Amino acid sequence: MARAFILAILIAAASRVVWAADAPPGTITILEGQAFVYRGVGRVQAQEGLRLALGDIVATVPSSLAQIELANGCVLQLGGATRLLLGEPAGKPKDKAADSSAYLMDGWLKLVGTVPKAAGEAPAFELRSPLFEVVAGPAVLVVHATPQEVTIFAERGSARVEERQGAQAQAAVALESGDTYRRDAGSAGSVSAGPVQAFIADMPRAFRDSLPSRLDRFRDVDVQPRPAPDFEYGDVEAWLNAEPALRRQFVQRWRPKAKDSAFRAALVAGLSAHPEWDRVLFPEKYRPKPPPRPAASLPHPAPPVAPLAQPAPAAPVAPAAAQPAPAAQPLPAAPLLPIAPTASDLAR
Repeated sequence: MARAFILAILIAAASRVVWAADAPPGTITILEGQAFVYRGVGRVQAQEGLRLALGDIVATVPSSLAQIELANGCVLQLGGATRLLLGEPAGKPKDKAADSSAYLMDGWLKLVGTVPKAAGEAPAFELRSPLFEVVAGPAVLVVHATPQEVTIFAERGSARVEERQGAQAQAAVALESGDTYRRDAGSAGSVSAGPVQAFIADMPRAFRDSLPSRLDRFRDVDVQPRPAPDFEYGDVEAWLNAEPALRRQFVQRWRPKAKDSAFRAALVAGLSAHPEWDRVLFPEKYRPKPPPRPAASLPHPAPPVAPLAQPAPAAPVAPAAAQPAPAAQPLPAAPLLPIAPTASDLAR
């Protein structure tokens, strides 16, 4: 009995080790309302227990809430109308841990960071967005981002915020516990002590409490994705028109969508915002050009012939005096030839 009990413990421990080794970057552990996961060239319904992969885009509908627990211990809570790309932010060095980073296009996000596993390791999580990049260790940050502005409240712990202009980092700002950072597009950000009341009033109510971890209940549950309706151009337009280093990855990923007439027409209409698609939409422009044809060989024209010299006109000759015509001379008579005898002559 004791041996069977010990064996059961060892099997359970081994399964946890295998799960940890093969653990996905993140798992959806709480979902209130509806959300979608854009994966590959399609999308699936978000659901509790669904394991996420690098490159997945999680998009919540308004008034929804989703909690993603990462394999490294960080927790991401998404409010309504939020879009988040899970994985290595575009343009980051390859030695950065891809499962410890994400790109926030817009919306509400609460980030619960963790302590690095070992001294000297990189901070547990890096979050990037069009206007900022934040490096968070064991901190709790609440973020609201739109294309025009961003607000970050350091609920607990400290963080470093790097302001971004286009695709470049401009300046770094330190946040301490209780600080609020705010920035409008095209200008420098500012830090103030304490939360902004309007920000707290608009914040999702679920962000005001610490939600429990539910990752353990899904460790041994294989939740299969449920297909969702196909997405349209408008659903992913923000990603297609994002900064160059980010949007280039979607050219290959969503290339088959160019076969859809409506999607293709929208791509062509907005081509100036995503010129990388020109090669997909108009491949004939990039095909190797045939070598130039050699010019047809023509016969060489004959050299010009010099005109013949015209003979000089003869000098006029004076007419000779008329001479009398000579008298006609009689022709000599022809000699007579002997006539051969006929048969009658011989018979005589």
